Amino acid sequence: MNTKTLNFFLILLTFSCLVVSATAYPLTAENDEVNNALAYLASCQQADGGFAEEGKDSSPAISTWTIIAIVAAGGDPDQWSNGGASAGEYLHTVADETVAIDGTSETSKLIITLVAAGEDPRNFEGYDFVEFLKKKQQEDGRYGEHIYTTSWAIMALSAAGEDTSKGVAWLETQQNEDGGFGWAVGAESDCDDTSSSVEALIAGGTPQDSSVIRDATMYLKSKQQADGGFNYGGSSATNSASDSWVIQALVAAGEDPLRWTTATGNTPVSHLLRFQADEGYFRWTSVLTDSACKMTATAIPALTGKPFPIIPEENAVPVPPPSSVAKPVATAKATPSVGVPPPQDAGGRTVTDDFGKEIYIPAEPQRIVSLAPANTEILYALGLGDKVVGVTDYCNYPDAALAVEKVGGFSSVNIEKVLQAKPDLVVGAYGNTIEVIDHLESLGLTVVSLNPTSIEDVMDNVRLVGEATWADDEATTVVNDMQTRINAVEEAVACAETTPSVVHMVWNDPLWVSGVGSFQDEMFAIAGATNAFSSVDGWEIVSMEEFIVTDPDVIIVNSGSGMGGNQYDILYEYVREEPRFQGLYAVKEDRIYLVDSDVIDRGSPRIVDALEIVARDIHPECFAEGNAPKPVATKTPAPFIGALAVLAVAGLCLRRQEE
Repeated sequence: MNTKTLNFFLILLTFSCLVVSATAYPLTAENDEVNNALAYLASCQQADGGFAEEGKDSSPAISTWTIIAIVAAGGDPDQWSNGGASAGEYLHTVADETVAIDGTSETSKLIITLVAAGEDPRNFEGYDFVEFLKKKQQEDGRYGEHIYTTSWAIMALSAAGEDTSKGVAWLETQQNEDGGFGWAVGAESDCDDTSSSVEALIAGGTPQDSSVIRDATMYLKSKQQADGGFNYGGSSATNSASDSWVIQALVAAGEDPLRWTTATGNTPVSHLLRFQADEGYFRWTSVLTDSACKMTATAIPALTGKPFPIIPEENAVPVPPPSSVAKPVATAKATPSVGVPPPQDAGGRTVTDDFGKEIYIPAEPQRIVSLAPANTEILYALGLGDKVVGVTDYCNYPDAALAVEKVGGFSSVNIEKVLQAKPDLVVGAYGNTIEVIDHLESLGLTVVSLNPTSIEDVMDNVRLVGEATWADDEATTVVNDMQTRINAVEEAVACAETTPSVVHMVWNDPLWVSGVGSFQDEMFAIAGATNAFSSVDGWEIVSMEEFIVTDPDVIIVNSGSGMGGNQYDILYEYVREEPRFQGLYAVKEDRIYLVDSDVIDRGSPRIVDALEIVARDIHPECFAEGNAPKPVATKTPAPFIGALAVLAVAGLCLRRQEE
């Protein structure tokens, strides 16, 4: 793309950021912006009273967010129905599931929702959720293991009238030197977790004029972008979720969001409103409509000036439910594009990517942008590191990638930064979303997208990237090496006399495991084992009872916090110390193994490293001492990979889940 074209698109990006102003703040249900958002949420309601994204069943996660939004706008969940049960009635159906999941943040969110809906969290469907949550508190004051779980718990218990001073004291000690808060102990600061921490601290009794609140708001001010908005962190694009969190925090801290005006005249409120579509829903980023119901539900409390926890006004007349509107058209599936075949002597190449699209590449690429860590690893494995001019915030391997210009997150791609890198090839991924890929293509960029679902797919991707970059010979060498090592593992485990059951734990609060259709499931089969959770599709939450009853022979856990990063090995310690796990065979026999989270979760050539490690863990009797890699523990600092909200960021080959 030439310089004139680039400048043209940059100008378009600049002028697309027109100021959308609110004449007054906070807004109410009488304002069109809030009323239209509520109307869209009404279209998300299902016959069972719950709420869901397009084409999905009711979800407790989406439903609790939506019920909170209804109350924030002055509505009554009991009055919301779509020809069946009311939203209030649906709330009663999620109690058993919340107990089974046993998650700190899930229990906290339910308590916050119950209080907002006028229910008693101490006696709801026979459960005392307040006591459940109080039992999550550790000796040092935190709830669960993390900053984000503690913030949610403080907000929930404060809403229930409980003393949270010990939790507040611990949370205050977790403030970073820059004034912000991260999602976990030792994690770098980000806008979302700083905002939720501010709301929690103030809900727990910390004065608005305290130094901890003042320093946190100063951190947020330092992160405000020129367009008035906020991003999660790093170089990622500004988004509606971060805007909403920050606005709520500012209100909690006694700040007026309309006074946070940038040099271009933008405020957090005007920036948030820019994400609203004509149909009333809120996009996640300027080019991505993702989880529209949830994004809309998170925006409403911010627009109405209601920080967490939201307490209903006594004796207030409820705002009646609006009429629903049509949902946005679901994103179309990618289909092969048909173009004019290039001349045979043009010197270019046509490749077919994992979206089924035929992409013509006119010449050997010299400037490549990677939009996923797995893609970055493939490029470097092919010896193309000197041509990589842009990577995501999560691309941390090899070390050389850390010095490359960052172009945003995984699904929060910063389009402007991608354009500034002037790539002649972008290597995208399914997790970037089809919307983002299509938008990049509409700007004239050449995009080859990857979506591996098996180890064989990873090898195909290496060949595809090699073909797209004129590195065919290098790709053949890498693939042959991978296949040779896979064959060696298969030959080695042939000596095994047993077929152990294995579980791969991705997260512990609540319990997430890898099921069928995952890289890990395929690894177990190659390594002479079975997946203890073969009934799970992809990556899902399982109950504590289900995990205990399954009683796997071997437990594989991710290093660090479960998703990489510089935290201690939380999952490993959790499995070893959890009282309810002491009767498990794997715990009693010390068959708990640690594997580098980046190695086992990414669709890159290093997936074979993970296979070798897992095979040795499962069948040590089949491997001579020192004949295979040993498990790798990440106790040394590494770049931040992501919070739970994204179990699936940046090439981890996990689907980003709705929190």
